Amino acid sequence: MAEITILIPCKNEAPRLPDLLERLDRVVIDADLDCETIVLDDASDDDTVGVAMDLQRKCKALNIRIIRRFETRRGYGALIRYGLAYARGRYCLLMAADGAHPIESLPAYVAAARKGAHLVQCSRYETEEDSTDIPQRFRLYQAVYRLLVRLLLGWDIRDPTCSFKLVDRIFLLAIGIGQNSTAVVPEITLKVWMAGGEVVFIPGRQSFRERGISQFRFLREAMGYTYVLLRGCLHRRKVWPWF
Repeated sequence: MAEITILIPCKNEAPRLPDLLERLDRVVIDADLDCETIVLDDASDDDTVGVAMDLQRKCKALNIRIIRRFETRRGYGALIRYGLAYARGRYCLLMAADGAHPIESLPAYVAAARKGAHLVQCSRYETEEDSTDIPQRFRLYQAVYRLLVRLLLGWDIRDPTCSFKLVDRIFLLAIGIGQNSTAVVPEITLKVWMAGGEVVFIPGRQSFRERGISQFRFLREAMGYTYVLLRGCLHRRKVWPWF
């Protein structure tokens, strides 16, 4: 059984998968990691699956499996839960299919997990240089969310909303996640912390592409992010248990 399951949610990512998986293959080989990689296709309209099948033969160190969802698209969080159900590794790495995440940091993430961390994630605000690629409106959204986490939950966290995470799979399944949207990203972070898990942050820089930015709809996602924060607040006050 693999030590690490890498989950890559995809929707129409055929042009970007080759660079990403070849880059990831080099990282895994150089660090001698025991992993499986699950390409989670969310009913893509392009040749994402065909490209992934070609890369199965080329990137053998990744042990690629391809899982397709043909159901109505329900969002990023629903796809992550679907992937977790198929994962076999002790740890699960969540990463973007567009190559935006600092995947060369994976060996450091694994080392922290082996020392007992239940969640290891990227923090894009440890240095000013790491946040320069983040569009200004996103920096504003994230600054407001950090402030609310500090006020409502008492956690002075630098980056609760980065999706590049390595999580202890069994620990996460035990506490459970329920968000269908990208609000699953802060849900994982807050739940692991509130459940008493050890959370480790590693500084990193994320790039952004226009297509990826355009897919984020603030008003659509704000409800889920707000719900996660309020559930956490109610759990802390022992009003409404979250897990």
